[in-house]
Amino acid sequence: MKNHQAIDIDAREKLFQDLRGRGFRMTPQRESILNIFYELPDGEHLSAEELHQILQQKNAGISLATTYRTLKLFVSVGVLRELDFSEDHKHYELIHENEVPHHHIICVDCGKTAEFESPEVQKLAEKIALEKKLQLIDVQLKIFANCLHMDHDTSFQDHDSMKTFTP
Repeated sequence: MKNHQAIDIDAREKLFQDLRGRGFRMTPQRESILNIFYELPDGEHLSAEELHQILQQKNAGISLATTYRTLKLFVSVGVLRELDFSEDHKHYELIHENEVPHHHIICVDCGKTAEFESPEVQKLAEKIALEKKLQLIDVQLKIFANCLHMDHDTSFQDHDSMKTFTP
């Protein structure tokens, strides 16, 4: 997967202009929230509470309620992807332009997650959407496993690098 840490400021401004062009006000609060997602290391996801905590550390003056409303808006317009890892809260990640779709494997023992790409999953989803005459919005495959199984899979040998989510 690409490293999105060094995303060009122009890409960020292009997104802001696109949202304005679609009739959305880019308030300082919305810009602050998007900037945090742009600054996240590749593969990082945030819950609303984690995002709000970062906003508080930056003295952004954004309430938790505004954080939730803004996340919901950005998901609805296709800027953020909402992820459900079967916890008591959701996680969010920025959808990057021309990003290769990816999926998640979650360890049910420790809560760590890893991302993986699968063109076959995307092609199958596109085929089904076409057959059903639907517009495909997003495809998310979640695989739940135990660390024991993931340790034997060479693609997950670096299990320690997987991000841990704590409820």
